[in-house]
Amino acid sequence: MDNLLNIDRLNKTQVEDIIYLASSLKKDFPHSTKDSPLKGKNVIFLFLESSTRTKTSFNFACSILGANVIDISPKSSSMTKGETFENTIKTISSYPADALVLRSNENNDINIAKNILDFPVINAGSGTKSHPTQALTDLMTLIEKGVSIEKLKISIVGDIEHSRVARSLIELLNLFGSKINICSPKYFKPTDLKNISHFEDLNQALKNVDVLMTLRIQRERIEKYKINFNKYSDSYMITEKILNEFNVSYLMHPGPVNEGIEIDRGLQDSSKSLILEQVKNGTWIRCAVLINILLNGKL
Repeated sequence: MDNLLNIDRLNKTQVEDIIYLASSLKKDFPHSTKDSPLKGKNVIFLFLESSTRTKTSFNFACSILGANVIDISPKSSSMTKGETFENTIKTISSYPADALVLRSNENNDINIAKNILDFPVINAGSGTKSHPTQALTDLMTLIEKGVSIEKLKISIVGDIEHSRVARSLIELLNLFGSKINICSPKYFKPTDLKNISHFEDLNQALKNVDVLMTLRIQRERIEKYKINFNKYSDSYMITEKILNEFNVSYLMHPGPVNEGIEIDRGLQDSSKSLILEQVKNGTWIRCAVLINILLNGKL
């Protein structure tokens, strides 16, 4: 048995193997999955936060591989009656499942689930700290474009303080020695990231970078801040002009995109945008993770 909890549980070889498998499955589809390698496997979904891309791609991954999905909706579960998260996981432990795919707004829920269950747990987004399959998806997308990850210079712009995507991607890129800038106003500057160059000025952050990833403002987590969105956009919204002025090769965004705030309207359809490629690759990364864990018992 193995779990996928955080990027820090993976080494460089494991990362490369996951991406190689994902790329092979994508390239050879549908032949690559015609034998339904996960037929008879039961995968429980517990998504305690909203999700379009991650949940749908895990769903497609299970469908492509032949696994059964048991989707527990929080709105119709006993959690609405006061059952705790821990007791919900204990209930799930009673079923003949092969894996749990979990998304939660609490950072430690993934560890609680791992400590209770005797089958694997896959992190589909954990609080503000970790989103390993998204980071792997983003890395696969860059590699497909021929980007040398060891030589990569990337700026991540936006609400980094509350972004599990940014933290997981930074951990992953650090494995390969990439140069990483982060850019945000002071109130979105994370205090727990080390050895990272932080800029408040967008122009400074974009000098000599190959790739720009922009992040949405996570309104659901920032009630304590009084954000002037117009002022934020004036300073940090990415436009076609900015991409061209700084000769940025590729634009990335993990979604959902709030057009007119972090990126200009229509920019996700730019020739420099990899946003929809990220969505496509999410399915294949999640296929690779499921195969490694449920068939091979390890990542």
